[in-house]
Amino acid sequence: MVNAKRSIPNLELDLLRTFVAVVEGNSFAAAAESVCRTQSAVSQQMQRLEQVIGKELFSRSGRNKALTEHGVKMLSYAKRILRLNDEACLSLMYDDVDGVLRIGSPDDTANTILPELLSRFSKAYPRLVMEIVVKRSPFLMDMLKNDDVDMAISTVEIVDYPRLTLRVSPSLWYCGRDYDFQPDSPLPLVVLDEPSTYRNMAINHLDQAGIPWRIAYVATTLSGARAAVRAGLGIMARSIEMLGDDLRVLGEADGLPRLPDLKFNLYMRNNSPQKAAKVLFESLRGESGHSDEG
Repeated sequence: MVNAKRSIPNLELDLLRTFVAVVEGNSFAAAAESVCRTQSAVSQQMQRLEQVIGKELFSRSGRNKALTEHGVKMLSYAKRILRLNDEACLSLMYDDVDGVLRIGSPDDTANTILPELLSRFSKAYPRLVMEIVVKRSPFLMDMLKNDDVDMAISTVEIVDYPRLTLRVSPSLWYCGRDYDFQPDSPLPLVVLDEPSTYRNMAINHLDQAGIPWRIAYVATTLSGARAAVRAGLGIMARSIEMLGDDLRVLGEADGLPRLPDLKFNLYMRNNSPQKAAKVLFESLRGESGHSDEG
């Protein structure tokens, strides 16, 4: 039971924002650059936060800022508090945001990253109508270039547009649950037709590892490719967003090369982006504390 005579401290938003920046940057120096403060000021802020809650948030061993058990718990609350603060302020500051916002998303994020974004946007800006276009990353970047969408989530790395990283996801090798993997035979690949970021990535890494391969199935959609993998027609490289109970992951223990992590970036069009796009982009950038803006 909480002691009624014990006052509950108020958490300062600046301290929480700096705390999140330290964790994400894994150092006081990176956080200092992110929140535009000196390194000593960041250190003082973290000491102040620990004093307020009466718990140590960082382990004191080594240079990396590893979190204690209390630090991990605080990180979860800090992100939630900052998100609510930012959403409340932006909703009141920009309560006139309306119109139609066109957002492009690849299949990978249509059931993972995108729903969270749409939920947040709709709660903060109920007058905003959102149109969703689901296509492959290269096609989405063409649409962004032609101003056919206002914002696009894409794994394609382009520095010519304002962008921020929503998520960094591992890439994995997938096969069907009952697939009979035969490492001595050329690897049967299930791929999408061109252009395909994952197709090129898989082939390049197999070639570098000297692993023979063959194209076993070419699909025009991710759902078609997934069905082929489930049916045991071959192996496919894709982000962890595709992981499900119907698939099995292969890896280095099976003789396959490690695949790189992929960034899911949110891009905003350059040519006169509408107010809604700019407000939403800036709110996300402010929450993350940094941007990879080109």
